[in-house]
Amino acid sequence: MTTKVTASYDPLLRRIHWATAVLFIAAMLIGLYCGLQPAGTSPRRELLEVHKSLGATLFILAILRLIVRAVTVAPPEPGSFSPLVRIAARLNHWALYVILFAMPVTGYMFSSAGGYSLRYFWTFSWPRLFAGDKAVAHAGEVAHGLLAYLVYAAVALHIAATIWHVVVKRDETLSRMWPRASRNPT
Repeated sequence: MTTKVTASYDPLLRRIHWATAVLFIAAMLIGLYCGLQPAGTSPRRELLEVHKSLGATLFILAILRLIVRAVTVAPPEPGSFSPLVRIAARLNHWALYVILFAMPVTGYMFSSAGGYSLRYFWTFSWPRLFAGDKAVAHAGEVAHGLLAYLVYAAVALHIAATIWHVVVKRDETLSRMWPRASRNPT
């Protein structure tokens, strides 16, 4: 069987990427805002419901993304990438994948064990696997808080690298993931 080489990622993967980007940035900004507000106040409580629901959605999208990525062919890296750029890009992408799984898991641990709401967009509640476990609640809270710094750094680096590729390098990097990118064989 011959593998078709493409100039861009699979259309479904590109849609998942951009949906993830929008939801991820929204969850990140809501979480940052809520972290600056006093506990138990409004609109912090309501926004945390949205934040947690976005996190659960991102977790599901991350699983879907891995499945689609496993069954599709990725375009080759641009030939203009130096070895250092290739390594930096891979490390940043792996960090983003880790974050997409670790943040919802640690947030769930904190909320589930800490007795906080686990409603999904005001519809149903997720089961509490760690109900009342103070050690799990504390571990989830600490990990979620520390990982937030990794989120800020990885997202900033990813956006900065994209801008660098578009403005400075003027290469095809963004077009590989852009929603309307061509799927023509190279």
